[in-house]
Amino acid sequence: MSAVETDNEDTLSILVATDNHLGYMERDPVRGLDSFSAFSEILQLAQLHKADMVLLGGDLFHDNRPSRKCLHQAMTQLRRTCMGDGRVGIEHLSDPSVDFGPQYMHVNYEDPNINIALPVFLIHGNHDDPSGDGNLSAIDVLAVNGLVNYFGRTHEVDNIRVSPVLLRKGQTHLALFGLGNVRDERLHRTMARKHVTMCQPAERADEWFNLMVLHQNRVAHGPKNHIPEHFLSSFLDLVVWGHEHQCQVDPEYNHQRSFYVSQPGSSVATALSPGEAVAKHVALLHINRRNFKLEKLRLKNVRPFVIEDVVLAAVPSLSPQSSESEIIEYLRQRVEAMILRAQTQYREQLESGHKDIEPALGEQPMPLVRVRVEYSGGFESFHPQRFGLLFADRVANPRDIVYFYRKPRTSSMGSQRTGSSTQETQASRSVPAPVSAVHVESLISEFLDSSSMQMLVDLELAEAIRLFVQKGDSDAIAHSLKSAVSDTQRRILRDASGVEEQTLGSQIEQARIVRREVAEANGHGVVDKVRDDAMAVTVSGKRSAINPADRKAIMAFEQIAVTAPGSDRDGSDHSGSASNSDREDNDEFRATGESLNPTKRTRATTRAPAKRSLTITNKRSLTITKKRTTASESADSDAVSESESESSDEFVTKPKPGISRPSRNARSTLETSRGSSLASSADERTSVAETPRAKRPRIVASPERETRASRGRGRGTTRGKRTTKQTTLHAFPT
Repeated sequence: MSAVETDNEDTLSILVATDNHLGYMERDPVRGLDSFSAFSEILQLAQLHKADMVLLGGDLFHDNRPSRKCLHQAMTQLRRTCMGDGRVGIEHLSDPSVDFGPQYMHVNYEDPNINIALPVFLIHGNHDDPSGDGNLSAIDVLAVNGLVNYFGRTHEVDNIRVSPVLLRKGQTHLALFGLGNVRDERLHRTMARKHVTMCQPAERADEWFNLMVLHQNRVAHGPKNHIPEHFLSSFLDLVVWGHEHQCQVDPEYNHQRSFYVSQPGSSVATALSPGEAVAKHVALLHINRRNFKLEKLRLKNVRPFVIEDVVLAAVPSLSPQSSESEIIEYLRQRVEAMILRAQTQYREQLESGHKDIEPALGEQPMPLVRVRVEYSGGFESFHPQRFGLLFADRVANPRDIVYFYRKPRTSSMGSQRTGSSTQETQASRSVPAPVSAVHVESLISEFLDSSSMQMLVDLELAEAIRLFVQKGDSDAIAHSLKSAVSDTQRRILRDASGVEEQTLGSQIEQARIVRREVAEANGHGVVDKVRDDAMAVTVSGKRSAINPADRKAIMAFEQIAVTAPGSDRDGSDHSGSASNSDREDNDEFRATGESLNPTKRTRATTRAPAKRSLTITNKRSLTITKKRTTASESADSDAVSESESESSDEFVTKPKPGISRPSRNARSTLETSRGSSLASSADERTSVAETPRAKRPRIVASPERETRASRGRGRGTTRGKRTTKQTTLHAFPT
């Protein structure tokens, strides 16, 4: 990092911003336009400072499927600012089909059909990542209209190859590396295995300035829930880190890898946390050959935000015996002082911003105010929304001004891990112990293990539910189920000559094993190891996704289904175990505060069949070629089904005491599924050998082609053809 002449013809100027979150709270009458106002200011700053390009580090949109209003606003602002007859002084040297996708033959400012004066390069974040049918992002809509240059997409998560966008201005050569958001656990595993390849220019590599932009967790939220800085390549000069909202735009030097890291943060507050209260900035980056200079630009059109912590026990005028009105009056005075401080902060913000930027929020906008109140030590809380009514017309967030919490006492970690002395541990805390978290992967895995849906893979279904919940993809689950059935059919019909009903179960199991290995290789996570707070389901006191009694009933039903009628089985021991399990289940229900099952009785030998609502889904049958049954076999099957329908209210096989009887559909399903699976042997399962990773080849970024550094109608520039030399890239694994 050295001194750079900003007005030099070889200096490349880039306006850098991350996490714009367009559309955040767009339906709020007060804060609905905050994200658009800040983004409009960012584009205006790029024009006023005569930047050569804009670089956005992910999360341009807040929602994976932004509304029409949000898309319209984004396209309007980009069209107004980026299109025009201005001269573009940078030259694109690499292959656009590699940088932006095979459907793009030009970078947008070299497209002869549109006029671009200010090019925008961006990657996707975790909010606007590709998903759904076609694996498209909302950014693709902007890119296909020529408004932005979308790069940094990954096509496989277990073998990532990052090729730079090669740009040149005068004697300054820029290698721009982009890596869109990948789930942190997957990318952490891929980087730890050295399966991320960074491609460098092979010609005059020491003359290129290497800039990388990525969108991942920088702060450690767990052992593998972030990307350590030392995972990145040491040849990089500067890393622009997105996803973290706290503004730390000043470059920080990493001594271990010898590069700088800049974290611009978000341009709009999406959470009432201390990191969002830091003053919002964007960066104006000047690059001259191998040197760079970073200039901080304060944003004016950002709603002021003030946050404070209050410990009621530390307030001299309050005590646990104080009335609610006294506590409310004290907090009201604190909020009044915070509003005054927010007004002073906003005036300083307007003075620090660019003079040509109009204040879109007005002269005195309603601020965001947050008071985190610790009420440990015998104090009582009150309703936060009722308190917010006092400032309904003066604060932008009256519903959640006050946040109450209690500070937990220190306790031994060993007892929390082992779960011993649960009641003592909870009693020793000043707040109730957090509820246990059962993740969707665990729910799916346990349910599939206890059901007859043999074709479904837990990792595939968990990924589909994640897309449905987080990305709003309503067709994700249906697409996953159809894909599972069609893939299983394709694998079985591939060997159609050997398909028989007796071996069908083993073939389905083999196909499922192969698909699970493929899903795990694609980074769909490991059950019980991937932690995603948005996917967690909380239950009280139970770690199991399925009731233990239901699980025992399912196992018993399966045993009944595969047992021939008339076989002698001693049920005396089962009667005792069933009654014991009933008592254990009742204790579990009492501990969790749930009502007892009214169908349970202490005398299992005389009780009626329990009407437990247990549903076992019939598995989808496969279309296969098989021999037509003879007339005698058909008659036998008709006779069996007729006798079974006549005795639907009676037990064909005497059930074990203490076990609820399944429905006729469930019995037929279990007999069909388990009969075929028992006929197959475990030796028939074939393991899939892992394909060794191919050697990294030497690649060519682009063939010899014609580029235009500056073009446009009426720009006063020559539209002649300019031939550039072929640029070769070397591949280096990180």
